Amino acid sequence: MSALELAVTVRAMRGSDVAAVVTLADRLVGAGYYDADAVSDMLSRSTVGSVVCSHVAVRSGEIVGFRFSLPPGRWQHGRGRGLSPELWPIELDACGYFQTAYVDPVVQRQGVGRAMATAALGNLQRLGARGVVTHCWKESPNNSSFRYLSRLGFEPVREFADYWVDVDYDCVRDGRPCHCTAIEMFLALTGSTGSQEAES
Repeated sequence: MSALELAVTVRAMRGSDVAAVVTLADRLVGAGYYDADAVSDMLSRSTVGSVVCSHVAVRSGEIVGFRFSLPPGRWQHGRGRGLSPELWPIELDACGYFQTAYVDPVVQRQGVGRAMATAALGNLQRLGARGVVTHCWKESPNNSSFRYLSRLGFEPVREFADYWVDVDYDCVRDGRPCHCTAIEMFLALTGSTGSQEAES
């Protein structure tokens, strides 16, 4: 058993997780970035039949990480301004979206982020995704966002300055408004096939 298996469990997000995800997001992303309605909406859009593409990491009954992922047909853009589908090798309608992922510092460097991403990518493929798009936080500490996504195979497409400037929240770096830069990144998936559950 690995340290991750001993300490942290990654599972599909549930409706009962909404309040805890909001609390963690307020602390790690910035107050107001997600409220209960927004988290519930993300969970609804990430679920097709019995397949849930959003995940949480749980340690001793406490949520210590979350990842929102949206399957093809359940998204049109990220939370910020800017999208470059003309630069992707696969059309938007065949792509999933990695919306947001954060892990509590107390369990970082244990493979929690990778475990949530792996679970999400598997389910996006089950739902027929042939690619995944995301916008990473360029100013993340130690460039951790970009490095994490690069290790998963994502490649940079384009940068957007002030990507989140229109999102009404208290950025942990800038306060209000957020002037952070997003790097749009793309991952091509191979062997994706739709499932029966995708049609239910």
